[in-house]
Amino acid sequence: MNSEIHFEPIKWDSRGIVLQTNVEPIVTGNSRLVRAIQRRNTKPVRLGFRFDRELNVSGESLALALSTLCGKSYDRIKFDFEVPESITDDISRWTESVVETLGDADKSAKSLEGTVLNFSGGFDSLAAHFLLPADHDLVSLGFGGRFGREKYFYRQFDPIQIDTNLVNTSLRQNSWSFIGLGALLTMNATQSKYCTFGSIIESTGLKRNTAHEKGFTFPPFASAGMTNAPATQGISEVGTALVIAEYAPELLAPSLTSLASPGEEKLFRKWALATTGLLHAGREVSIPRVERPESPHYCFGDRFVIDLSAMTIASLGHEELAKQLVKGLDDKRIKDSRAMNFEFMFKADDRMYKNYPIELKEPLEASLKKSGIDWYTQEDRDAAKHFREYWESTPKTQN
Repeated sequence: MNSEIHFEPIKWDSRGIVLQTNVEPIVTGNSRLVRAIQRRNTKPVRLGFRFDRELNVSGESLALALSTLCGKSYDRIKFDFEVPESITDDISRWTESVVETLGDADKSAKSLEGTVLNFSGGFDSLAAHFLLPADHDLVSLGFGGRFGREKYFYRQFDPIQIDTNLVNTSLRQNSWSFIGLGALLTMNATQSKYCTFGSIIESTGLKRNTAHEKGFTFPPFASAGMTNAPATQGISEVGTALVIAEYAPELLAPSLTSLASPGEEKLFRKWALATTGLLHAGREVSIPRVERPESPHYCFGDRFVIDLSAMTIASLGHEELAKQLVKGLDDKRIKDSRAMNFEFMFKADDRMYKNYPIELKEPLEASLKKSGIDWYTQEDRDAAKHFREYWESTPKTQN
């Protein structure tokens, strides 16, 4: 653990927040000496959040949001502002840190209802948008730089937009939950009872009895009074494409190209899977071809989601395209893919929704049905399990 992290507000109003931290900036020198000189000549990180509309951010919501940047990386967390004692205790428990504040504050009055979706505009969160009740709130984080393409796409949905420099700092590395800090910063504005992320079934590695399957609500969101509502957790990347193709086929191409730059592995893989999956499902939706990487970045056995995508594509009869996704997808694995059943990639695993909020279940089921997505059968469960076991038992291919 690092010893301590410190957050001192130097600006805090309805249009934005700036905090001075003691976090060292990321240095990019190509030698140890150059990096040491850079550190001496640069100041600790100033963390900023800029809002596209007026927001009332309380000490409670700010502390919870900042806790997602800490994770379990620090022995001590110092907030130079007042925080409700119960929230301080919650943060201390989940970060396993001593938490210091400038004093106690009253908890925000809440009358919770509805859902907030952490929205990037990519396939996963866009599909979640169509699987939720129509009156949910959208919150989007603008990271700038190469992520500007996301903002160009998602702003057409008029989400609450929060621009931040946090991805230019090491704070993004401490917990995955930073992607939901927008929902916490806006908790007083949205008063949401449920919180949704665009996570999909590939994120589970097709493993059973995980926190995903149990519908676990991550601590800072639970402290805000929210319950996890994982709308897309039971469907695959193919499933997200099927949902978008049903509700807004014209958004498939722009959503896809907002994900990554031309030539990046992520963009090419998602294009390949969506194109072949929609064709197999009989959807007459054309997505313009994207630039592929010069060569695959990963070997078979390195990344579960890439190997699952490649073997699904191969099983659908697109062997040459599949080979462009991963090194080591040889004739033996192509043959193995043809012998497997990947229909589960076109369906929804009902086990991932056993704890899904009852009041959100009807629109979820109606939207899945409209998108042509059926529930898993026992055959699908067995096929998913078989692929997981196959992948785990297959030796990695060396470069």
